[in-house]
Amino acid sequence: MSKIKFIPYQLVPASFNPWRDIFLEVAQTVMAELAHPDFKFLHFGSSSFKVAGKGVIDISILYKAGQLTEAVEHLKSIGFSDQHSNKPFPENRPRKDIAVIFKNETFQVHAHVIELGSEEHTKQVNFKTHMLNNPGARAQYEATKQQVIADGLTVQDDYGKAKSPFVKGILKEITKPI
Repeated sequence: MSKIKFIPYQLVPASFNPWRDIFLEVAQTVMAELAHPDFKFLHFGSSSFKVAGKGVIDISILYKAGQLTEAVEHLKSIGFSDQHSNKPFPENRPRKDIAVIFKNETFQVHAHVIELGSEEHTKQVNFKTHMLNNPGARAQYEATKQQVIADGLTVQDDYGKAKSPFVKGILKEITKPI
């Protein structure tokens, strides 16, 4: 019997919630359920590097060149739906959404469909590694998110846009030529 149950995604207002160990368990369980010989998976984003926030589990489904359609179809076959957003990611880099019930609690999951080894995949890995290795950066990111919520930006699109400069700043910092 599966440890999780996939259910329709629920678009909820952005909020600031403490980081919890269960986020890692949820991500591992979801990735195990999504397992497919043609794809790899990466848990990234705040829930992967112990930063408080919305509590959404971000996972990349990493496909080999030419397998974008197959990756999207794999997610759809499980019940993932198109991204819930007024400004969704482009079709050549989609995000699919679902929710899961794990240990009697509901979690929202964003599946980012990314080409394995692409620049974006590399950025995700580098950002996650940087954040895991830098407690000060994690604290700054949490403070940024708290301020966004304090400013009343709880629509997920607005929330994401408001915290984006922090992420872009870190990416710029860690990709500077030496």
